[in-house]
Amino acid sequence: MRRTKLEKNILFLCEDNACLSLMAESMAKHISPPRTRIFSAGVRPGQIPAEVRRVLQEIGVELSGNTSKSLDHVPSKDIDLVVSFGDAFEQCSSLPNKARVEKWPIANPMRAAGESSAVLSAYRHGRDEINKRVAALFLDHWRHST
Repeated sequence: MRRTKLEKNILFLCEDNACLSLMAESMAKHISPPRTRIFSAGVRPGQIPAEVRRVLQEIGVELSGNTSKSLDHVPSKDIDLVVSFGDAFEQCSSLPNKARVEKWPIANPMRAAGESSAVLSAYRHGRDEINKRVAALFLDHWRHST
């Protein structure tokens, strides 16, 4: 497949592709500019907690896919930007050197402990932080296209 000059491919990457990267992929697909392809993957795919779907639905975003994915499901050589949560990028050797890498230091809510309300609050905090960063990622495109 031949890519156009304006096409961008973004990969959200985390260790398990069960929470942060899936939320980022879902939110990015919800607002992405034309000719932008959005992917997410995990170094070691894991089980998706019900809280992920719940906190996305609260803001009107559907979960993108129902399963956690590995890098085998991503066109790695075509990725322009990798957004890495934690040290996921350092654990991957199959990503192209040409890809720009951004690290988003957002605490993984899957590690939250305590009562269910505290855990859900951690998921909401992660979701809100990702939402702000995803919006900022596309802001320049929308600002210059009007």
